[in-house]
Amino acid sequence: MLLWVLTLGYSFAFFKTDMLPDLGIYTQQWVTQRNGFALNFTVALRYSSVEKPDGYSHDAVLELKDQYQGRDGDEARQPVNLIVIMNESFSDLTIFDGLDPSEDPTPFLHSLTENTVKGWMYSPVTGGGTASVEFEYLTGFSTLFQPPHTVAYQLYVKEDMPSLAALAGSAGYDTTAFHPYKSSGWNRPIAYQDLGFDHQLYEEDVEDPYLIRHYISDRSDYETVMETTRSANAAGQKCFVFNVTMQNHSGYSQGWNNLERTIDLPDQLKNADSSAIQYLALARASDDALKQLIEYYSQVEEPTMVVLFGDHQPPLSNDLYKDIYGKELDERSVDELLEQYVTPYFIWANFDIDEAEGVDTGSNFIGMQASLLAGYPQTGYMKFLARVNETFTGITPVGYVLKDGSAYEDRESLPEDARELLDQYEILQYYNLFGGDQAEEFFYV
Repeated sequence: MLLWVLTLGYSFAFFKTDMLPDLGIYTQQWVTQRNGFALNFTVALRYSSVEKPDGYSHDAVLELKDQYQGRDGDEARQPVNLIVIMNESFSDLTIFDGLDPSEDPTPFLHSLTENTVKGWMYSPVTGGGTASVEFEYLTGFSTLFQPPHTVAYQLYVKEDMPSLAALAGSAGYDTTAFHPYKSSGWNRPIAYQDLGFDHQLYEEDVEDPYLIRHYISDRSDYETVMETTRSANAAGQKCFVFNVTMQNHSGYSQGWNNLERTIDLPDQLKNADSSAIQYLALARASDDALKQLIEYYSQVEEPTMVVLFGDHQPPLSNDLYKDIYGKELDERSVDELLEQYVTPYFIWANFDIDEAEGVDTGSNFIGMQASLLAGYPQTGYMKFLARVNETFTGITPVGYVLKDGSAYEDRESLPEDARELLDQYEILQYYNLFGGDQAEEFFYV
């Protein structure tokens, strides 16, 4: 009896209370070695079920669904190629006034204005967590509504989940997911299949790659993207490519193979984190490869749209950030803290689109914005997401940014209308992931 009482008591505490986060135990791919397989598996089991949000009911979902109706796409506006590039750790650190590099790390990015929409993108992570940003872009869901530190690719993606890849497929596009590294990372082969991609490419599919340090360079990565669209177009197909690069992955104390030392920092910052010099050199190499990519698609006949954004800022040292901010990190305002969660993004086309700068957004909104520009069909959920984007610019675990530029540290401090909209967002996301029939028209065309 005592054994049963202890077992049931422990199981209740493990699965039904905050015991795990209170002990600092989370489900993460990179802590399996520390936790051990058995513990990490059961922790993942604990977080595979998510509690219903406040106010959730089937009637509440139906009421929301009735307010947002999907619409057909505009085939005449659809580009032949839609290329989405999520560039690993690509960021524009000139957002920090205290950085003071010897020269602009990304001059081509800053010069890009013609047929371009650009701005800052708020990421749900900083320093790591690439798969979380992928999930937000491809689904329009927010990782804010998951248990902390969980990864949707490992726990919540399921067969026939609505995504931009599935949406492109419904519009007649041949869809490819491409990551020039090992397929074992983040459960990608299964996640990409569930998200509706027709094809997957990994490091073994890159011919004669040019390496920077020991990763496939953006230059070789983009050459593979070019070949993918060429092959699809030659077969008479429209092409959707989702590409996650690898060149700029941490750490930044590796060798300098094929990487030129291009940008310097003041001595104080170098002393705080000498690896920042290598990161800035990588950013310049990415900018050079980006220039080649845009020049190539500027010359092709097929209408092409390119969406590019960094997934998160690099994991540089706290000492460096303390010197940049000129204060202890726990003394930062919410606006200053949010600076560490932004990366650059742009949407560019080789045909005429309305140009705009300073259009800030979030990783969960960019896919919807690009699909609108590309004339894709719009689901009821995407119409709802556009409504959320009219109020919110960024939704992150460290703060919320509204369209008027105001920032709020927590959900409770938001204006009532914004808080209610966020509640509706969480209800619809829970319904799709856990509570309802995914195959309903609200989430699909």
